[in-house]
Amino acid sequence: MASYYYLVATLPSLRYDGVLPFTTDTFLSLCKDQVSKAHYLLLEQAVSGVASSHHFLFQYQHFAGMVKKELTEARSRKLSLSDPSYRNDGDKEAKISDTVRQALSSDDVLQAEMLLIRLHWNYLDDLSALHTFDIEGLLSYALKLKMLQRKSLFTREEGNAEFKRLFSNIQTEIENN
Repeated sequence: MASYYYLVATLPSLRYDGVLPFTTDTFLSLCKDQVSKAHYLLLEQAVSGVASSHHFLFQYQHFAGMVKKELTEARSRKLSLSDPSYRNDGDKEAKISDTVRQALSSDDVLQAEMLLIRLHWNYLDDLSALHTFDIEGLLSYALKLKMLQRKSLFTREEGNAEFKRLFSNIQTEIENN
């Protein structure tokens, strides 16, 4: 089992409410010469979301799939869609169901998204609790970095600009009809 003491020690700590220290691309560049080729491929899979048979990534991807299925079922129920393909017949966890319910009942879309990201973050904390200097710790770091990268896209200025653009498009469409 490979250990990456030096690499991990040089990485800045990640906090859910912290800032993005660098992009996932930069992280992969840092890792390229520091980890084995097989582990580098695993890190690439983690960042790109490619399905993996590695036990850590498989567990996380299974969890992410459970969240997605729960979201699909809850959204279809909210929209009164009864197609069986929307039903979640897979594994279920109360924590996931509760968080999805909270997210969908929120009037603030950003707050709902943050709840879901926090759910994933907490799962990774649990999954990687005893993995600091090994590949599982690096995989967790990569996935958390990806979450922080997503969170960094949520800025008030860009959100307002997008809202104005969409609202203007709707006004134009109404005027043309």
